[in-house]
Amino acid sequence: MKGLASSSAALVLLLALAQSGCSWIFMSRAPDPVPVPTAPVDCTTSRAAPILDTICSGYFVANGIVLAASHTCPSPTGGTCFDQGTKVAGIITSIALAGVCGASAAAGFGYANRCEETKEVNGQCISGNERACLKLNPDWSPPRLVPGAPAQPPPPPQVAPPPETPAVPPPSGPSQPSATHVDLFDPDALARAGVEQ
Repeated sequence: MKGLASSSAALVLLLALAQSGCSWIFMSRAPDPVPVPTAPVDCTTSRAAPILDTICSGYFVANGIVLAASHTCPSPTGGTCFDQGTKVAGIITSIALAGVCGASAAAGFGYANRCEETKEVNGQCISGNERACLKLNPDWSPPRLVPGAPAQPPPPPQVAPPPETPAVPPPSGPSQPSATHVDLFDPDALARAGVEQ
């Protein structure tokens, strides 16, 4: 009976260990150092996983307290009476799982805080702050122009178009004949032009 209880406790411990540590399993940590500080950093800022780990740890702490407070009886019949081996195995399992979940929760909250800080500095780096880039990666150096490569010319300056001049209307009044116009029916005009009648 004791061997069966010990085997069951070990199986429960292995299954619980496989399911615990949500932060370790599901959270993406910020890289340190960031390989390319000018690119957006991908990491987890959500605290859902460490909150679940905290609940997990609290449950196993409570479970260990209940087992420690339960009665020990030589031939358990169920309920709140356990034999000594089952009781000790249950308390040890609860302490172990509470520790695993608690450690995962602490790590998860740390991952989320670190990710938020990294993303903030990363945003400053992307906007052109070289000190922020060096904070993310001390070995980073800004891209330099390759020797011999043509530099891009600056954009041409914007020139304002000249102001439009208002159109001047022609003078009013009788039109004057041009110098080459000769009225053929006016004898004085023909004489002035030197045309014989």
